[in-house]
Amino acid sequence: MDIKNIFGINQPYGQNRVGRNDSGESSSVSRGKAGSSGGASGSSADRVTLSDGGRLVSVATRTAQEAPESRADKVASLKAQVEAGTYQPDSKKIAEKMLTMESELFG
Repeated sequence: MDIKNIFGINQPYGQNRVGRNDSGESSSVSRGKAGSSGGASGSSADRVTLSDGGRLVSVATRTAQEAPESRADKVASLKAQVEAGTYQPDSKKIAEKMLTMESELFG
């Protein structure tokens, strides 16, 4: 099945959109074709305005992607303890962390 010309628009996602960011300012995302702007350069560029929250998420995502997946030395040590049957987790410490996380999530 091939669906075209939805609501009389050939490219519904190619239209300009205007929205509001977290600070209430208008922001726009425009996607134009080369030569359609009629400006001096002869082409239009895509433009995105991010809110402070969006920038924070972007930085956090980039930092997480650049970080190593795990601390190999600690994982190897814990794995050896589990395999040897000598691993004894501190249940009090685990419970404290769980309560701390719950209070951070739910207040």
